[in-house]
Amino acid sequence: MTSSSPPVSKESARLRLYMLGLVLDMWAMLACFILANWLVLGSPWGEPGKPHGIAMFTILAPIYALLAINSGAYGIRMLGRVSSSSAHAIMALAQAVLVALVLVFFAKSGQQLSRLTFVVGSSLSVLGLIATRVVVTGLSRRMLGDMPVMELFIADGVPIPPLPARVTVLDARAIGLDPARQDAEMAAKLALAVGGAEHVVVSCPVDRMEYWSIALKSLSARGEILVPELARFAPARGGTFQHQPTVIVAGGPLDFRDRIIKRIFDVVVSGAAIIFLSPVLIGTAIAVKLSSPGPVFFRQSRLGRDARPFRIFKFRSMRTDMSDFQADKLTQRDDPRVTRVGAFIRRTSLDELPQLFNVLLGDMSIVGPRPHAAGAKAADALYWEVDQRYWARHCIKPGITGLAQIRGYRGNTEVYEDLILRLQSDLEYVTDWSIWRDIKIMVKTFRVLVHDKAY
Repeated sequence: MTSSSPPVSKESARLRLYMLGLVLDMWAMLACFILANWLVLGSPWGEPGKPHGIAMFTILAPIYALLAINSGAYGIRMLGRVSSSSAHAIMALAQAVLVALVLVFFAKSGQQLSRLTFVVGSSLSVLGLIATRVVVTGLSRRMLGDMPVMELFIADGVPIPPLPARVTVLDARAIGLDPARQDAEMAAKLALAVGGAEHVVVSCPVDRMEYWSIALKSLSARGEILVPELARFAPARGGTFQHQPTVIVAGGPLDFRDRIIKRIFDVVVSGAAIIFLSPVLIGTAIAVKLSSPGPVFFRQSRLGRDARPFRIFKFRSMRTDMSDFQADKLTQRDDPRVTRVGAFIRRTSLDELPQLFNVLLGDMSIVGPRPHAAGAKAADALYWEVDQRYWARHCIKPGITGLAQIRGYRGNTEVYEDLILRLQSDLEYVTDWSIWRDIKIMVKTFRVLVHDKAY
């Protein structure tokens, strides 16, 4: 639906909400440390001459505020989902706690402060930061609606695609907007039509894209032009090479810092899991060895990051003389190749546990797209023959579990749809990675360990 009235900016309202969030955070943290005083020392003001909680808040609060502002915790994400906003605030608090501890150590003032009060106050502050975001998010929805940024879509001689009702739509030709004129009158007319919109998207014929590119540059809003021809390169973004514009179609989903964080997570989780599950690992190994002649582990070549092959470890579930090292034949229900122990460990996912060692070796991650054998097929076609997007999933390490697995897309790929469904989940994971999503996927995996799609 088109509109004739210019959009109203929401920038000032967002700024007020950001400031409110910062103020509420400070009051919440102060209240939490005062409460910590009362819980630990029996008085909200601490001991005479030693107001521990308040002193700790005085040290911690400015550090937290600087780190939170720098990390974008008081940005647009604060007005979206409470979980995402809280995660950034808690991360900033954790960093502030570490910096405060270093300052206290070098100032040699640790003996004057109550360690327990510091721990309790910091822990309660996590709850305080979450409560603040619940309040700010609620206010944001009342003040700004579902869309905190005002968006404007301009159609110039092309059909208007289906858009959410909250997006303001203008028909450029109906209101006399012609970017080809490139004069002061047209610039003023465009500015009036755009109003307070902060994000302007134009859809137009190819021969008018250059005109709109020039016109949009006169605005303070972020301007974009829809280029359907680039859909085959998606996901993509703009870049430059030798001062010439380029389309970046591949750059790796994780930057250096993210790779470090993900690797630390993988090493810590896999190491702890191996120690904690060692009785299960040993017991399963004994059961496999007694079930039929042959090695305990089944090792098969799989495609890893950058499509480089590596040897994956699994508990052997088939008879040695019938093992499918090339993954040429799909496992069927009541498959004669599978031993009785093998059927149980496949159904309960115990056969996957040795991949924890692949994670320690660096071939795999805890979370990521599942690694496939080069010869694996969906129906009668190799995976990459079914969908040309298949190779995009190899820009990241494969995982023991992943987004596709917790959604139930696992087991045999008997038809093309079986592969396409899990491929779409894999690409979604690759393009929208975060350590918090890894943790969420890992937790949800426990609900799907036992499944009826493993034969």
